[in-house]
Amino acid sequence: MRLRKKPYPQLSDLIDCVSEGLDKPMALRTVQMDLQEMRHNQSLNFNAPIIYDVKEKTYRYKDETYSIHNLPVSADELHGLDFAISILNQFKHLPAIKQFEEAIQKIASTVKMNKDARGENDHIQLDKPFIIKGIELVEPILKAISERRVLKFSYQKHGSDAISQNLLEPYLIRESKNFWYVIGNGISKKDHKILTFALDRIVDLQITDQTFSDDKIDRKNFYKNVLGVTVGEGKPEKVMLSFSPQQGNYIKTIPLHNSQQILKDNKNELRISLELVINTELKMQLLSYGDKVKVLRPQKLADELKESAKRILKLYE
Repeated sequence: MRLRKKPYPQLSDLIDCVSEGLDKPMALRTVQMDLQEMRHNQSLNFNAPIIYDVKEKTYRYKDETYSIHNLPVSADELHGLDFAISILNQFKHLPAIKQFEEAIQKIASTVKMNKDARGENDHIQLDKPFIIKGIELVEPILKAISERRVLKFSYQKHGSDAISQNLLEPYLIRESKNFWYVIGNGISKKDHKILTFALDRIVDLQITDQTFSDDKIDRKNFYKNVLGVTVGEGKPEKVMLSFSPQQGNYIKTIPLHNSQQILKDNKNELRISLELVINTELKMQLLSYGDKVKVLRPQKLADELKESAKRILKLYE
């Protein structure tokens, strides 16, 4: 719109305009490149007829009727872009996404202008996850993983005042319920053990000069039969669950795990089987369903949840 409005803007005016629109200072080189992209980038499909008046040192559209609002973008494409931006904005604090923040803001601004021109409001609203403490460690840990270098750090477990010193061969990073973890081989004088550390509990992270060779886990299959992050020494077991019909509809739509198989589906229940390691995350997930699920097997898991239910009931007596 600014390129159609008299007096036509000089480059400094465009920098101020873009900076105000994105709510952050923009570099001269960035705005110059944006003008070139609008003119020539075929993937953007702007084909903007921007001309430069050498005498006045101003920019304008040669065709005064041109507007990026008139681009041939369908409603479905616009909504698809809006949805993608909403998801990216949820994770913009991650180092891997943050480096594209400027590009995302530009696309978001263009989408917003198109939506405003069509008289559309925001149709998509997603819950915004809180910013996790320790998320800034993802980038250096990934660097250590790629370079096969040992990590050194202090660690304080939840509910404990003790702080341990750790050396870790990092193998992978895993996210679960908006919390982030690093998994690797814990190095000590006595033995080595595969350990999991929550990033929000790590302090004084250092990438050492010490290197390691082979991973001691199968990265691809390490979490194949795990819900969450706790693997421990457990082996996968067949878990059989019976859900109420209403809850069963959700379980069919969003399966608990990739190993989920439907055994029975009728007006009385949805019965499924899973191949999973019995861990804390699985128990917590099943408890969250309340009386909408019953564990049919293994019996040990059923007994543990029964005892948990008794303790919950006792709290309200």
